[in-house]
Amino acid sequence: MKRLIRRVELFERSRHQVSTADGIRISFELYREVRGDAVLIICPGFFQSKKTPTFQRLAGALSMDCDVVCMDFRGHGDSSGRFFFSAYEQADLNAVLDWIGKRYARVALLGFSLGAATAINVASRRKEIRSLIVVSAPAAFEDIEFKFWTPKAILTGIRGSEPGAGFWPGNPWVKKERPVDCIKSISPIPILLIHGTRDPIVLHRHSERLHRAAKEPKRLVLIEGGGHAEDLFRQKPEQFLPPVREWLRATLLT
Repeated sequence: MKRLIRRVELFERSRHQVSTADGIRISFELYREVRGDAVLIICPGFFQSKKTPTFQRLAGALSMDCDVVCMDFRGHGDSSGRFFFSAYEQADLNAVLDWIGKRYARVALLGFSLGAATAINVASRRKEIRSLIVVSAPAAFEDIEFKFWTPKAILTGIRGSEPGAGFWPGNPWVKKERPVDCIKSISPIPILLIHGTRDPIVLHRHSERLHRAAKEPKRLVLIEGGGHAEDLFRQKPEQFLPPVREWLRATLLT
């Protein structure tokens, strides 16, 4: 992990903003070291942003392979608006993709939790995406177990309360598209699903359900004893990073 932190000084990092179709300002950072025609867009989940140390370390680590964009969904970080728990956030990712499309020929998405749900829903319509990786993705928002009171979930929340975390909430009950329905339309985009077997917030059965619903090419990686979303990278980088890098090299960089 110390090696990943030292890499922060090695790449060019620039800040950008775009506006969504519904008038929300979306902020993101571009990490450039490779300067090729391939880029990975990181989509954090609920309560997380591009400003947290965890996502900065992740973006820095993956910038060894390709350029990386790390974005803030509405209501998070430097973006405006309120967060609607994947109901309206497709517009945020679409705005970033429109900006990216003018600059890069090859695009991959890496989504976490509700950011993964949004990535699945968007990828079902944006066929220019070359590769998709989703971590701790819910099959459907209404099926999330919401066991936030358990000791493991509380510990996950404590570890996730880093500088830069937090959000402005909107109505959580606005109707949402179900990733388990959208994932059927993603093919032929290759999709990698990653989940921790001890995820206390979105149980790993969600990724198993999504994997069954998805068409080829697809792969499911369960990390034994792993927790939720970015906590997999935070706690088990040696198990999380290799399948991510291998998938990008096979589906985006070749």
